[in-house]
Amino acid sequence: MELPEYKVQNVVVTGRLAPSLDLVDINNRIVDSVYEPGKFPALRIKMFGVGFLLYSSGNFVCSGARGTDLAQVKVDSIAELLRDKGVEVGNPKVEVRNIVVSVDLKRSLRLHELAYVIPDSEYDPEAFPGMKLRKGSTRILVFRTGKAIIPGLRTIEEVESTIGWLERTLDSAEGEVDTFKKPY
Repeated sequence: MELPEYKVQNVVVTGRLAPSLDLVDINNRIVDSVYEPGKFPALRIKMFGVGFLLYSSGNFVCSGARGTDLAQVKVDSIAELLRDKGVEVGNPKVEVRNIVVSVDLKRSLRLHELAYVIPDSEYDPEAFPGMKLRKGSTRILVFRTGKAIIPGLRTIEEVESTIGWLERTLDSAEGEVDTFKKPY
């Protein structure tokens, strides 16, 4: 079975830039940074189309990239900028913490009936317009339009495996729903 097309919406990566960072100094050197230690313990920087959180421990979080390779490029860019501003940092390697993808299953779905058939699913249209499915620790949001949002993945292989599982689960459930007797 060929997988439907999916689009990576967000990648969150973490890593370490240095043994420690002087956030006040960095805030003074980078114009577009925000550091409010009384409100939040990290220095915030929005650059290169992503957001960064830098911590005094030397750790960072980068969110907003549209791919895992692109996330590494963005982190390399912030490291280079910091070096250009006189801040000593290493060559950080990123660890993917979260990939969020959207997928169009190219079909309309009868969520109320599907939720009745699929174990561990939830559908309460008064509270939320989509059906919530679980695959391990991943919570998938599926809408009647056939679109789905899948957060909490760490690799592209896991993304593709989860989309395949979703397709098989929905196909099987739709087959079961089609056997229901219609009250005419």
